[in-house]
Order: sequence, then structure tokens, then C-alpha cells
Amino acid sequence: MNEKNEKIIFFTTFGCHLCEEVEKMLSFILYKMGNNVPYQLEIFDIIDDENIMQKYRATIPVLKNENTQHELMWPFSFEQLCQWLKVEVFIE
Repeated sequence: MNEKNEKIIFFTTFGCHLCEEVEKMLSFILYKMGNNVPYQLEIFDIIDDENIMQKYRATIPVLKNENTQHELMWPFSFEQLCQWLKVEVFIE
């Protein structure tokens, strides 16, 4: 079993169509990689925390690596997402 050392937080909220696009990209990556995904993904609704909502409400979708504190803010492509996550996924 692959140990997931990295924790990625996906900041999102209900009704965010850009967030839905990123969720599709993440789902595709998870599907293609199976058990070889080197990170744990946590989905966080910004509505659940006032400080987080103030910080990200105008920039979601946002991904944050909890270990490194690096963030990936919209806009980004599928290729940029894969590069940021340090994974190789090929679209057939």
C-alpha cells in the first residue's frame, strides 16, 4: 500500500462552477492513479470557517499543500495541476 505523506486541501464551496471543474480534474487523476496517489486529499468548504472564507472567497478554487504551504490558485490547466501535484497522468 502506498503511504500518503502529502496532504492537499481543496478549498471549495457549493455552487462554484470553477470548483466543479477542478473536482473533475482531481477525480480523473485519482481514477487514473488508483492506489499510487502520493497525497491525501481533503475537501474543505470555505463556508465552514469565517477566516478561510475571507481569505479564499474571491480566489476559489484553491489547492494548498499542507506540508509545504504552497498554493495553486485558479486559473490553472490540467497539466499545471498535474505538475503542481508532481504526478504524471496521460489523457488518452
